[in-house]
Amino acid sequence: MVALTPDMLSFGLGTHVCPDRFFAVTMLNSMLAHIIVLHDVKLEDDKSRPQSPRVGRSIMPNPTAKVMFRKRIN
Repeated sequence: MVALTPDMLSFGLGTHVCPDRFFAVTMLNSMLAHIIVLHDVKLEDDKSRPQSPRVGRSIMPNPTAKVMFRKRIN
């Protein structure tokens, strides 16, 4: 995710590369881990996974999909 290749330009390339890209990826991983550990996550009504729209070579999350979160009780 932080690799410097022309295929992945999320953080720039060459002399204009983002210096905090490692921090950003670490924070995203930490937030995802926090959600997974403390919450139950499922799609609305246990439906199958909705199709993801494609834009060029990119695959985007479905903007109409409904995701439900519930805080876990220990």
